[in-house]
Amino acid sequence: MGCGRIGATHAAAVRGLGDGASLVFSDPDLDAARRTAASFGGGPAYGDVDDCLATERPDVVHVCTPPDTHADLAVRALSAGAAVLVEKPLALSRTEAALVADALCGRPGVLCVDHNFLFEPCMLRARGWVSTGRIGRVLAADIFYGVEPLPGGTRPASWVARLPGGRFADVLPHALYLARHFMGDVEQVAACDARAPAGCTELGVTLACARGLASVRVSLAAAPWELGVVLRGEEGTIRVDLARQRAVLLQVPRGAGRRTAQLRVAAATAAQTALGVVDRALGKATGRLRGYPGMRALISAFHCSVRNGLPPPVPFHEGAAVVNALEAILSCLDTPSAPSVPA
Repeated sequence: MGCGRIGATHAAAVRGLGDGASLVFSDPDLDAARRTAASFGGGPAYGDVDDCLATERPDVVHVCTPPDTHADLAVRALSAGAAVLVEKPLALSRTEAALVADALCGRPGVLCVDHNFLFEPCMLRARGWVSTGRIGRVLAADIFYGVEPLPGGTRPASWVARLPGGRFADVLPHALYLARHFMGDVEQVAACDARAPAGCTELGVTLACARGLASVRVSLAAAPWELGVVLRGEEGTIRVDLARQRAVLLQVPRGAGRRTAQLRVAAATAAQTALGVVDRALGKATGRLRGYPGMRALISAFHCSVRNGLPPPVPFHEGAAVVNALEAILSCLDTPSAPSVPA
């Protein structure tokens, strides 16, 4: 459902699974559905989602439409008996998320949310370091997301203007699910935005989470595109650069003096960065790191979970937790006099 750029990316990932799945395309713009179908060698194309669900009775539905339609389409697909992978965010409010929960009643494992950056190779490496205690207890997470494209790049879609919070509502969920993964459920938020000549382009958020604090900064004006995550632990720091697809582990040798520690950290950073550059070049050359590798990995895992009756890689409750935090942040921005808002 939804035959824009992300819908085509999902379709390519499903085709790449090699399991013989038939592709069906649905979009309110029937011509767009037909064009996308033709680009994949043909297949049924629909302009009406209910007609598509009733006629095709799909096993799996990918909801790749604008965020303000996610909950409604997920409910329709679930009601038609399909397993559903929905783009982030799952919904735009707790009320919408509750409707999805009702549609899931008795089948909690058939919905997955596309929190794709959690499955990027560099992020999986960082998650492995954290889970094996390489930096000890994680104390804080700092996330920066700069989404303004370079001149000539893709511009925001027209539907962004319909969203509460505008473009922030579309991009902020990425930072929220990353923060939540490492720091736990969001319990309290404080947020403020800043205006520039081009309008409101800067957003800063502090999240009080179950296991510590996370700071999030989103910029709609900073160039180039960047998504960076810094995880600070009692025994080291992890820096993940999703734009350049690499992760660096910085550990301070026990008992070393400050000067020695600085030299060792600098050497480790240089070595890991060089290896990361080589790995990325090889990954691009072979196709392993082209496009959206994290999305491909998540889609593969979800389809595997559907076939084998396993839990989805990102279950409903994780998507709903991000919706809760998102709604709290937008509420905080609506009432700037409030110091913080429960998530």
